[in-house]
Amino acid sequence: MHISFIIPAFNEAQLIERCLHSVADALAANSSYGFAHEVIVVDNNSTDTTAQLAKQAGARVVFEPVNHIARARTAGANAA
Repeated sequence: MHISFIIPAFNEAQLIERCLHSVADALAANSSYGFAHEVIVVDNNSTDTTAQLAKQAGARVVFEPVNHIARARTAGANAA
């Protein structure tokens, strides 16, 4: 099984690292199930360092220029 974690983000520089660490902790706690995974952060046209921080934390970053949550989720689903 392959699981995609899609995280829409707009100007989340203050919280994105904690969010991604939380996802990593959950994955580590459930590693015995043996599923493959990916973490996709959809940068929804942020003006801060959200995308850079997400990349540094190991997430795949996808850019969605239109600020709209549904567009961000769709961009993440298409990337998955």
